[in-house]
Amino acid sequence: MKITNKSMDESSILKKTALSIAVALVTAGGFVPTASVAQTLDFDNVLYFYGGATPLSDYDSITVTTTAQGKIPLQGFGVYLQTSGMSALDLKDLTVKTSGSAADAIRGNSEAVFLKARNLTIETTGSSADGINAASDFNNNYDSLVYVTGSSNIAVKDGVAVRANNFQNASANSIIVLAGSNVIKVTGTGTATNTSDSRGYAVYAGNRDVDLNNISALDYLLYQRNNNTLGNAYVFVGDDSEISTATKAGHAVYANKGGIVQLGDGADISTTGENAFAIYAATEQQGTYTDNVRPGHVYLAGGAKLRAANSTDVIQANGVDSIISSQALAVPAIADTHQRTDRLNIDRTALTDTEGVFDIEGNINAINGGKIALNMADTSSFVGSSSVDDVSTVNLNIKGDDSQWMMTKSSVLTNLTLDQATLRYSPDGVSRDDAGTFKTLTVIGNYIGTNALLVLNTVLEGDGSLTDMLKVNGDTSGNTKVGINNIGGVGELTVDGIKIVEVAGNSDGTFTKSGRIVAGAYDYDVVKKASDWYLTSELSPVDPPPPVDPEPEPDPDPAQPDPVDPPGPPAPTPPPVEHQYRPEFGSYLANNYAANTMFITRLHDRLGETQYTDMLTGEEKVTTMWMRNVGGHNRFTDGSGQLKTTANRYVLQLGGDLAQWSSDGLDRWHLGAMAGYANQKSKTRNSYTGYASRGQVDGYSVGLYATWYANEADKTGTYLDSWVLYNWFDNTVSGDHLASENYKSDGITASVEGGYSFLVGESENKTYWIQPKAQVIWMDVQADSHREHNGTQVKDKTDGNLMTRLGVRAYLKGHAEKDADKGRDFQPFIEANWIHNTNNQTVQMGSIKDEISGTRNIGELKVGVEGQINPRLQVWGNVAQQVGDNSYSDTTAMFGVKYSF
Repeated sequence: MKITNKSMDESSILKKTALSIAVALVTAGGFVPTASVAQTLDFDNVLYFYGGATPLSDYDSITVTTTAQGKIPLQGFGVYLQTSGMSALDLKDLTVKTSGSAADAIRGNSEAVFLKARNLTIETTGSSADGINAASDFNNNYDSLVYVTGSSNIAVKDGVAVRANNFQNASANSIIVLAGSNVIKVTGTGTATNTSDSRGYAVYAGNRDVDLNNISALDYLLYQRNNNTLGNAYVFVGDDSEISTATKAGHAVYANKGGIVQLGDGADISTTGENAFAIYAATEQQGTYTDNVRPGHVYLAGGAKLRAANSTDVIQANGVDSIISSQALAVPAIADTHQRTDRLNIDRTALTDTEGVFDIEGNINAINGGKIALNMADTSSFVGSSSVDDVSTVNLNIKGDDSQWMMTKSSVLTNLTLDQATLRYSPDGVSRDDAGTFKTLTVIGNYIGTNALLVLNTVLEGDGSLTDMLKVNGDTSGNTKVGINNIGGVGELTVDGIKIVEVAGNSDGTFTKSGRIVAGAYDYDVVKKASDWYLTSELSPVDPPPPVDPEPEPDPDPAQPDPVDPPGPPAPTPPPVEHQYRPEFGSYLANNYAANTMFITRLHDRLGETQYTDMLTGEEKVTTMWMRNVGGHNRFTDGSGQLKTTANRYVLQLGGDLAQWSSDGLDRWHLGAMAGYANQKSKTRNSYTGYASRGQVDGYSVGLYATWYANEADKTGTYLDSWVLYNWFDNTVSGDHLASENYKSDGITASVEGGYSFLVGESENKTYWIQPKAQVIWMDVQADSHREHNGTQVKDKTDGNLMTRLGVRAYLKGHAEKDADKGRDFQPFIEANWIHNTNNQTVQMGSIKDEISGTRNIGELKVGVEGQINPRLQVWGNVAQQVGDNSYSDTTAMFGVKYSF
């Protein structure tokens, strides 16, 4: 034995040797500490044999180290408590290290024993050596109590780390209270057992399957000792404790045969042992006593982190009335004056409901009458599944916006409440071609959703599509949002729909989609039919107007023959089923249409003159630069009639002549280059669903133009114009509640235009002209095929378009009297055109095609003025209105300027 005294400036060590056999006490000597001196005691034998003059309670720290086996006569235990010997200890910091087999660090083995410590450290390395073993084989009415007010660090290699065993007497208690934050570990990797040499569990309350405790025939006859324990065993573990095992079948927390374990908030409970559970509550028979079958209970005073790395189940309740639940007893408190014979009188029925933040991975399982009830607070996470048999219950109450159950396989439970929480079916391993990869949650009782979210995996196609499901055998209530993870569905027409929620009882709960559910061309809705809920792409039917009673017939003239009853109204023909087209269709169409049309020009758009006139003194070489600015507004409807699109655009083009020449002195040839920038923003809205989508296209073009004027002497004659452009664009489509989609498009547009100017009249300062004209434009700007984030394949299916235009322009050319000899001329005009397209712009989403409606034939009216300010500067402007079928319209305003130098 070593006693160390420590003060600020001195240290003295007194060593005394304690020799003992059986229950002999050794006197340590006469050292008496003062209040100002800190003392430690190192003891190399069972503390039972300490006989020093200094009370053990006066030592600031005590270290007990033994190496012998823990058997009678006493040798290897660290602290041994027994009524006939050392029965009560009140210590500060206690460290116990044992290495012998069955050498428990702390062993209480009779009635009315009591150990209290401030902080506790235990290390045992021998086989079947427990950390704390509070037990009794006597028939008494007292408590066996181990109470640690501060923290505990308990590491056991092969025994049970913390063990509370039942008493023989039904009114007696074996109680362990570890009130602080604790680390409790079983580090060995052997196999756990619950026999006379129990091993492998971290925290245990109950009794061994075979509990001999050295009971002999003489013990039974003289002291009425037996194995039919009826008393109560309790273990209370404080907040933020870490509990772990590594043994095969070595449960981290285990309660059976009337034992109760209560875990404080923030427990971290894990096991890496094969077939070991983080928490196990069982109903088991005591030895051979068939009339003594008692359940174990594990109570959770708050939340917990639960892991079982090598077991299917992370927690399991097995047997009638075995319980794992979010409940708590009041943690026993003791006074400083507590005596070993004082009773704590724990009321096992005085339970309060609790909740906490859980982090669970694995399966929750109740069998053979077991009961599990967990209340999960906000930010909880459950990744796993639930299973329950016909005589057991699993009730989950999950609360909070940031709480989620990620269900990893098909599950069954009794009752489920989601209060703003999410139930998400895991998408891992789900295949559109394998029905076995989809999951079903069966709620045997009732489902309550309060602003909850249900996320399922579904192949979004027709009625027979594979999907995850929620089945409720009882009633539903509250409101639940539904989100769908599309597993490769391309979108199809539905008739009845895809069943996702099945309700056998009262279907009072509502299920509505949390956002857009889309696949291919269609939007899907969550619709109730009878008691069940379906995904359908069909538009919700609109109630027909009430029938109108026919006007009563006037009474017939008696002289007339009886009137013949008119035939009744024909039975109404049911309207054709319509399905919900996605507004993104309109955005893709608008982008593609704009990419093909924004850079289209006509001769007058570039040159701002009806016929060529050289105003620069007949010079052979004249350089010109021109610019035009265009703003436009477009409206169209798609082929389904559901989608209305509006778009606004801006175009800027620049160009100039590269060469000019004449072949006969009158005609004129121009060769030039041009480039441009254009932008359009569009919005499409489905008039039935209300969903909207926004499109945007930005792009550039470069190309060449060539023009020929016949330019007869009287300024009449033919003109021919042609151009070719290469165009490229960046496109964006952004649907409501969907990720933005980005893709590119590019291609060639080209034109040939011709016209003839007729002089139809003239006056002193004015001439009047008619100019018929025609234009043919090839448009082949193609969008890249694109796969949306939701899996929908989008393709441009227009395959080129030939636009033709036939029109006539009427204009006058002249100037005011005051502008004579100033080289100033103005040409107001009005123009009418008929425009025909061989193909409407068409887009395919999934397997469905849609197109712009009303562009096949378009009428156009344009008015404007072209003016020459001086021989070098020309300006022009116009507005145009196009109209087509099905509400198609386009409005354009343009301003241009050209300078010659």
